[in-house]
Parts: sequence; structure tokens; C-alpha cells
Amino acid sequence: MKKKILLIILASISFLISIAQNNNEITILYLLPFHSQGNIPKISNLKNSEEIYQIKPFEMMGFWCGAKLALQEYNQTNKKINVIVRDVVTDIYELQKILEDSVLMMKVDIIVGPFYGSLFSVAADYAKKHNKTIINPFSTRFDFVENNPKVFKLVPSLTSRPETVDKVFLTSPDEYNIILWCDTATTQEMNAFVVYFREKNIPFKEVISLSLLQNSKKKNLIISFIDNSTRIIQSVHTFLSSEMDNNILIVPEKWFNLTELTEDFYNLPHLYYFTDYFVNENDTKVKEFKADYLLSYGAPAELAAYSFQGYDITHYFIDLFFADFNTNNVIFNPLSYKFQWKPIQNGGYENTKTRLIRIKDFELKEITFE
Repeated sequence: MKKKILLIILASISFLISIAQNNNEITILYLLPFHSQGNIPKISNLKNSEEIYQIKPFEMMGFWCGAKLALQEYNQTNKKINVIVRDVVTDIYELQKILEDSVLMMKVDIIVGPFYGSLFSVAADYAKKHNKTIINPFSTRFDFVENNPKVFKLVPSLTSRPETVDKVFLTSPDEYNIILWCDTATTQEMNAFVVYFREKNIPFKEVISLSLLQNSKKKNLIISFIDNSTRIIQSVHTFLSSEMDNNILIVPEKWFNLTELTEDFYNLPHLYYFTDYFVNENDTKVKEFKADYLLSYGAPAELAAYSFQGYDITHYFIDLFFADFNTNNVIFNPLSYKFQWKPIQNGGYENTKTRLIRIKDFELKEITFE
């Protein structure tokens, strides 16, 4: 009898220990498009670092490098982080082969999927069926999160942009002439503004050719959706020649990739753009991360290379997992993201925190609001 009681006690202790270990352990599967079977051009033929990230095998290399730095930060903790990395491109059969590997997938808790949208739905369906959290880092598609409670969609919906404009500028809508400045074709983003303003009964004008209203009683709030490079340059000249200091201009982030833009443009007094991720270069944590990244890889950490995003996503969702997905208990503050989760009815979670950035005195500053 005593021997049986002792065995029961030992079994109970072993069970409790195993639970404690499980509570401190996580397995993450990264599905990354490394294109390991593709040909890599000679690096010596490239003109700059931007061209490196246009090469397929390097598209997500910065993401993985940032993720590895985040993983290293758990080395001195009591957390056990198991990591699986697989190369996933556009072959649905290769993806299914990974997901159907029961031994590989048995312990996976979180799937991080910065791969192509054509395959994400397959991985998302698997995550839903097998009760595993899956992270959608860069896609704007809402259908992935709509009927799947296991998906976290990080890119805010385009509807968050007119909502932000409303909160920041339109406490007194009569103060502005609101102008939607576009190409001949309507974009999804412009349509989001049109729908929002109509629902809110906010007056606005849609124009292809900009003619600024010389109304001294109102400011011109101009939101541009122009995408064509030639038209962008022409538009900038039009705007600069207006000589009106009360013009507020919100432009696509793409504009800032053009080398033709002059100092006069960046000197506009009220120049803004929307972005999905942003880093404050003056932040101490950002400086430390950039130094660590450069020391580790001999290359600079860049948003364009997804270095910050890989670090943020890895660190945040590991912490969220250990916090039992209670966002209030996550202490880590991402460097490039701000997360404000909206639970979707019968679905997952969508980040609604878009970022509005102002360029002033050649510095980037995020506009904060409640």
C-alpha cells in the first residue's frame, strides 16, 4: 500500500513538473520565402542595398535576422523557445507537406507567416483546424482574419486612415476644404475615404487636376492618392507654386522613394503621410537594436528590409503567448509597430493602429492622439 501511495505521489509530482515546463515552453514555426532553390545574382553587380532586398532569396532575410536577435534575448531566461524554420514560396504541395508532418507540427504553438498571400489561406485553415495561432505580418486582406479566430492581422485596414484624419484634423470640419486628389482610376484607399466621409456626412471634393481654393477662412486639407511617378513630380511643382502656408498635404508613403523630390518639398510646413510601421530614430531602444544588428550581421537594420518587424513580431508574440494572450500583461513595446487589437466577430484580431507621420524641419514625427 505504501509503495502504491509513493508511486502516486511521484506520478503527481512528475505531472506537475511537466506542466511547469510546458508553461515555460513555446514552439514557433517560421514559414519564410527564402527561395533557396533559386539563382542568386552576383552581389558585385548591385548598385545599392535596396537592390539586395529586391532579390528573391533576400526579401525576408532582414526579417529573419531581426527575429534571431529577439530569440537571443530569451537565452538568459527560464523560457524555452523551440524554433522551426521552413522555406515556403508558391508551391502549395510543399506547404501542405510541411503542415501534414504530424511529428513536426505536433508541438507548434505559433506560426509566423510572412510568405505570399496565395498560400496564407492554406496555413490559416490549418491553424484554425488545429487550434494554433498564426501571424499575418504584411497582408492587407481581410478575408484571412474574417472567419478565423486564430489569425492576428498586423496591417491595419485602410478604413483606419480616414478615421485618423477625422480624429486629428476634423474636430471642426467646417474649418477645411477637404480635397481628395487622385489619378483617373480610384484606388482602394481613396474609396475608403469616400465611403467614410459619406457615412459621416463630411463634405469633400474629388479632383484629378488640383486647383487650390483661395478661401482665407478655410484651410485646404488635401489627401493625395496619386501613384504615377511623372504625375507625382508634376503635382509637387503645382503644390509648391501655390505659395499658401495653410495647405495641409497628406501623400502616399511611396512618394518619398523618389529621388527627384527637392528640398523645397520636404520643407512644406504641413506635410504628412500614413505608414503601417515606423521607428523613432531618437529612441534609446531603437539605437541599441540598430547597434546590435550591425554588430551581429555587419549590415544596418532597416524597415525596408523588415529587420525591425521580424524582431518586434517575434518578441511580442512570444510574450503574448506566455501572458495567455492577455495583451494587458505584455510589457514589451515594439520598436516599429503599435498594436491596438480589434476582435473580429467570429474571426481573429486585426490591428487598427495606423501611423500618421509629419515631416517637419527634415525630421519625422508621429502624430499621437486618443
